[in-house]
Amino acid sequence: MTSVLPGSSTEYQPLLYFHLPWREGHRLRYHRTHMARSKLAVRQTIRRPTSGKLRAILEDVGTPPAAPFVPAAFQEAALVAVRTGDVLVAAPTGSGKTWIAEQAMAELLSRGGRAWYTTPLKALSNQKFHRFSGLYGTESVGLLTGERRINAQAPIIVATTEILRNALYGASTSPELIVLDEAHYLADPERGTAWEEILMLAPRRSRLLLLSATFPNAEVVASWLTELRGTRPEVIVERLRPVPLRYILADGRGRLIPPDALGHLPPGGRAAGWLQALLRDLEHYSLLPVILFYPTRRQCDEAARELASLRAFGPELRAAAMARWEKDYPMLRQHAFRNAVIDAGIAPHHAGHTTAWRLVVEDLLGRGLIRAVCATTTLASGLDVPARTVALSTLVRNSPDGPVPLTPTEFHQMAGRAGRRGKDTIGVVVMPAASREEAREGLALIDAEPEPVLSAFTPGYVQVLNLLRRSSLQEAQHELSRSLAAYERRDEVARLRQAIVSIPPDELVERPCDDRLLTRGRYERMRDRLARMRRRDAHLPEEGIAAAQQEVAGWPCATCPVESRCLATIEALRTREFRRSSLRQALHNVEGTLVDEFERRAAVLRQLGYLDPEYRLTSDGQWAAELRHPRILVLAEAVRRSLIGASTAAWAAVGGAMATERAPRRGGEAGLQPLARLAKELADLERRQALPADPVIVQFEPEWDPVSRRRLPPPADRRADAVVAWMRGADWARLTRESQSEEGDLQRIILQAAEVLMQLEGLPFPDVRAAARDARTRLLRPPVI
Repeated sequence: MTSVLPGSSTEYQPLLYFHLPWREGHRLRYHRTHMARSKLAVRQTIRRPTSGKLRAILEDVGTPPAAPFVPAAFQEAALVAVRTGDVLVAAPTGSGKTWIAEQAMAELLSRGGRAWYTTPLKALSNQKFHRFSGLYGTESVGLLTGERRINAQAPIIVATTEILRNALYGASTSPELIVLDEAHYLADPERGTAWEEILMLAPRRSRLLLLSATFPNAEVVASWLTELRGTRPEVIVERLRPVPLRYILADGRGRLIPPDALGHLPPGGRAAGWLQALLRDLEHYSLLPVILFYPTRRQCDEAARELASLRAFGPELRAAAMARWEKDYPMLRQHAFRNAVIDAGIAPHHAGHTTAWRLVVEDLLGRGLIRAVCATTTLASGLDVPARTVALSTLVRNSPDGPVPLTPTEFHQMAGRAGRRGKDTIGVVVMPAASREEAREGLALIDAEPEPVLSAFTPGYVQVLNLLRRSSLQEAQHELSRSLAAYERRDEVARLRQAIVSIPPDELVERPCDDRLLTRGRYERMRDRLARMRRRDAHLPEEGIAAAQQEVAGWPCATCPVESRCLATIEALRTREFRRSSLRQALHNVEGTLVDEFERRAAVLRQLGYLDPEYRLTSDGQWAAELRHPRILVLAEAVRRSLIGASTAAWAAVGGAMATERAPRRGGEAGLQPLARLAKELADLERRQALPADPVIVQFEPEWDPVSRRRLPPPADRRADAVVAWMRGADWARLTRESQSEEGDLQRIILQAAEVLMQLEGLPFPDVRAAARDARTRLLRPPVI
């Protein structure tokens, strides 16, 4: 496939960077073989490994002969099935799942139909938007994200998942085809609820195409969809990759070794200079380009700086490609890693860089102009940017709770970036082996089964308002029973009920009392009381003791004909009844979790006046339901109480305060005290309803900085300051420098602020609408967009 660089009408074939090096002293020189295929010279010489077992593993490294594309059997089967019904495709990363959607949408367009293509990431939505625009024409494709609308009436809409969820709640769309890319996000703790809501809300006339990485319980999800939609989806599971993978190790000195060479690992962990040695070895064995995965942004940038000293031939080609991008994105000329790309073919790729930079890296990698990309796991999350080789620097990733081991699914997603269809005969995955333990852990992941997709569904305020907007409380509660979460719990419910039923009843059927435990327990307490009276109350009047004796003598147990048998079995009965009570509590917890949380959130909304006593939406509830944002309560109350005023800067600050990206290290004079007091008040209200407090409250509290050893202003204030400064026309380079923010973080903070403002534009308050529209317009300027 040919493609066009930005700002040019000339087609180019990829430039492949696979060289044969030889060494003279300490200098690395390159043997160059020129093979002219287009206006860019293709330079490729395959070096066969000379070491036994490694040679066998890498024997097939190379480029396959040119051949026309032939779809795989699973792709054809899925395409046939989606013409008439729902389809769930579970296949390895890089196996060509998107091709199914592209063909289905092309057929739909030819008939005048409409489709939505949703992704979990804005970066992935932007990538698909540009690709589909090239395939179907710009007039046929639109893009909807939280802060932007492009060609919103187009027959094919690319959007993030939450945008489609919002459209379905508003009953404003009924497409013939809904494509859910990366459908395993159903299990994502933060995003999974939106995916589940889409499947519950999707009209039955809309056909669903779910594209997912391989997961073991696809049939369970299909059975749920069958019950939910009335027809069973076609389940297509493919385990083979079009480009097979080979796995090798990199020892602590950066040398490539076969997986069974653990006995030859050098002691002492990772040596200095291992990374440059690894790149040289990869180049020696014709295994470039490579994606090097790191757990943190800082490590990515440090690795790119270290590798940038290894210069590569062809800087004029990379400079020409960069120049074309710089025509559209002039800020790229000042990028810190621009020279690393041009001189060495090395680039970092992570969320700390702007979208424009990441697009450049992805484009140049796809064209063979990049030797190595140092990336975080973001590059493994659906983006179609493969390389010949993937190398993992470690087997852990960062989490809010610190480093955690990679899961099998995360590992397979990263490994799946190795091997490019039509460009590579095999893909190679390099596992870290700084120690035998690390090597064994990595090799164990190769055959590890991915985790099952389990529901992460949690009722939120957006869902409560939108369900009660169109149904009664009882109907809304029934809607919860249709969720995958409820479906998954049915087996557990059935098990608990069966366990309760299987507990035998009281075998002492001839007893004179109804409830033996209650009766016997009361009798024992009366006897104990009488014994204490006799022992301690020597001066108690005789009539008091006599009354107690009479109460004991009159209790059924005193004259029970089966008392001896009762005493012999009472402890066993107590054990059984304790188990029965525990099982009933567990059953209540399983059955009632979703409904209980829904009702508690509804109680908060009723107390605030968004629902009336009968759980119907009030006039305030009607407009608040249009705010489909995770911070809906804070936003709605800020509007209703007029906490902010009507200035453009004030609402831009609110948008910035609601952002969730890493806060700048400097700033904090936004004056958000009213918003902070509101957030605390709402958190207290939620605690009284036994709900977890919205984490937004933490964003309004000062933060301790261990680096500078001083207390920083609240993160919300620092984000708001940066957004307001940008809205007022601040210079981008100066703002990133003075706020001490990474460019990518600052870009997403501004985009998230614009997303909030776009929602405020739909409210029935003219002054708020006008200020929000003005602020959003002023925020969305290059390089933010």
